[in-house]
Order: sequence, then structure tokens, then C-alpha cells
Amino acid sequence: MPATPPNPPRRGDVARVLVVVATVLAGVGLLGSCTGERPTLAAASAAPSTSTTVVATSAPAATDPTTPTTEQSAPASLGPDSLLGYIATPTGRPVVHAEASDGSASIDVPATTSAGAPTTFAVIGDPTGETTGWYRVLLPTRPNGATGWVPASSVAITKTPFRVFVALGARELRVERDGTEVLRAPVAVGTSENPTPVGASYVTELIDNQEPQGAYGPYAFGLALHSDTLTEFAGGPGQVGIHGTNQPGLIGQAVSHGCVRLRNADIEALVGVGLPLGAPVFVTG
Repeated sequence: MPATPPNPPRRGDVARVLVVVATVLAGVGLLGSCTGERPTLAAASAAPSTSTTVVATSAPAATDPTTPTTEQSAPASLGPDSLLGYIATPTGRPVVHAEASDGSASIDVPATTSAGAPTTFAVIGDPTGETTGWYRVLLPTRPNGATGWVPASSVAITKTPFRVFVALGARELRVERDGTEVLRAPVAVGTSENPTPVGASYVTELIDNQEPQGAYGPYAFGLALHSDTLTEFAGGPGQVGIHGTNQPGLIGQAVSHGCVRLRNADIEALVGVGLPLGAPVFVTG
């Protein structure tokens, strides 16, 4: 089993480690854990800031700001052979279509997530040989596995060597870098009533929690994955995430509303790996 990275990030260093926008989930210590009433991981509203940290000051409206205004593609069957680590980051407001054509229906995807992180997409397949001028991408919206098409001219393409695998039956999370395991840790998962959804996903945001000893632990990764049984968590869109916990004794059990829980030392180690927004995450039964 690989050892935990020797130098987990200090809390003030998290933005430099991930080179992403981190947010603070306001009031998390006053809420129940993910076995009780709680908000979505993306339920914090972002206030403008010139720093790399956006502090949430209030809860959002009950409407889901990431819900597309047009019908999306039917959910795709995606896996490690489909999501190879290529990431599409919009250079302006996201331009997404139902088909690889300007004349097809557009899909409304905001420029930032509800938590204030810049919107990213996981690219399906290898875009390096693309000649049509369009990339097919996995969307961060419902339904799980929904896809769309973005003009190549509207995004910047990068590639991450990292991929995350969550095995629900084994209650285990592991991270690979270029196919080599760099982290493995036990997890808690959703109950039989509210199971953790399976399928291909990706990291949409990192939340730097205001109360690191609270229900979410010090950090929470939001995923492009939503509960199949709950349409919302306290007004949010029912987003699933990977986060720490203040109940480490429950790790290894099926106790959450669908999120994947790690011991706080392990979520800090996961942050220390340096996952970028758009890093693929695969959840299997």
C-alpha cells in the first residue's frame, strides 16, 4: 500500500497546490453530517475576490443554477477507456451544444460552479487528433453521464496524469498517476436507501471548509455526479462529493447520503496529490 504523501499541504497552501479556486462552506459546523440534513457541497454562494479564496457569505436560491435550459444528450456509458485525463477549460463563458454543430440546441452551463470554481469539462476520448473543430465532453449537470459538444476554439485543452477510482463494494479510494498507484485509503459510502451513484465523473471544485473539525472535515471535492435518489440537499442540486469527516469510526461503512467520506488525514493527502479541476473520477459498485 502506498504511503501517505509525507508533506500534506498546510491549509493556506491549498490554492497553490491545486492551482484552482477554493471556497469556504459557511456554517458547516451548524449542520448535520451527510447522514442527516445538509446542503449540497456546492451550496455556498461565491463572493468576488482578488485572492485565490472565495468566501461564501450566504446560501443560494433553491433553484439549481447549473440546470441546462435544453435537453442534453442521453447519458453515455463512460469509463477509463473514455476519460483519458484530457480537460477542456472554457476561455470565456462556456459554449455547449447538443451536437457538434452551431445549429444544434445549446446547453446552458454557467462560467463557474455554485461554489465559485471555474467550470471545466472532462473530454471524452483523445482530442489531439480531432479535425472536426468540436470536442465531446462530460457535463457537470444532471443527468449523470450527460454529454455535450464544445467548439475547439472555445476551450483550452490540458491533460492530467491523475485518475481517481472509488470501489464502493471494497469501500476504497485509490489514485493513479500515469497508471501507477500513488494513494489508497478506506472510505464510507452511501446507504442502501441513498447509495453513492456509480459511473464516470470528474472533479468540479475544491471546498476549503470553514470548520475543519466539522462534518466535512478540512476539505471537500465536488464531483460532476448527483444523487439518484435525492433531487436536492437543502436547496442545492444533490451534488455528490468526496470529503473528510468528524466520525472516523464510521469509515468502511455505508452511512452517507451518497458522498464518499475519507478520514481527515486521507482527505488532506488527497489534496496533497494535486488533482486539478477536470480530473477523472470513476465510481464502481
